[in-house]
Amino acid sequence: MVLLFAGLAGGAVAPPSAHAAYAYILVWHDRPYSGFGGPNQPPVESGQPVAGALFPACNDTVGANEHATSAPARRVAGLPPSVVLLSGHEAVAAFGYFPQLRGFPVDDGAPPADETRGCRLGGPVRISGPAALGLGLISVHVRQTTVHLHHLVRGSAQIFVDRHTRFTGLSRNGLPYVGQGQLVRVDARFCKVPGSIGNKIVARRIAPAGPIVPETTAEDVLGPAWRGRPDDAIVAAHGYGWEAGGALVLVGAIGAVLVARRRSLRSGTG
Repeated sequence: MVLLFAGLAGGAVAPPSAHAAYAYILVWHDRPYSGFGGPNQPPVESGQPVAGALFPACNDTVGANEHATSAPARRVAGLPPSVVLLSGHEAVAAFGYFPQLRGFPVDDGAPPADETRGCRLGGPVRISGPAALGLGLISVHVRQTTVHLHHLVRGSAQIFVDRHTRFTGLSRNGLPYVGQGQLVRVDARFCKVPGSIGNKIVARRIAPAGPIVPETTAEDVLGPAWRGRPDDAIVAAHGYGWEAGGALVLVGAIGAVLVARRRSLRSGTG
């Protein structure tokens, strides 16, 4: 089901690591984390092991009955474990943070992200609505927009975040952070990539448009049956609201945000 939603989002991506059909995702203390970075990521100094980390079940085929399994996890020396952990040799960050931004405490080894590189900037747009999220990605369920948007995925617009994006009033542990379902107001620019069939929407400023929501949980992102049970496939197909469905769109693309350029909305979006 994760891969199906990722296909609907447009563009094929290849996560750098995987547990079953999922990108490299683990859960610790009910927080979802995902791997990021690439082969040039500098070594990270590990700290003490943490207990209770799990790989989620991946029941994305009818009849599958997998269950969550134990995951190796350690602290990163000097950093809050609620932000980033190590699993094996892979750094994993909690959902809602943005490892591609300057100032993130673990270097992903990639050049600073600039989602406007190689594209032609278009006009501005302001989009408001609740956010569904993946690691370094936001999908906003559009409630208000200053420019009419076409070809939304389940009513949501994919928003690209880069080093020029500014966050106002949205932080946790001193870092930019957006919780699942957070009402946001995004000031962005359209960006046309030569040869593509659509425009990207690149955020320039993201601010809250409502009360700050609690920290994102594994159920928020993975759905209520992430630990695994026989009817997971039915729940995944029929039981998620737009927030979980939007998050699953992004889960399929986790990790690739720093190494891939994906197509977004068609040119009718302004």
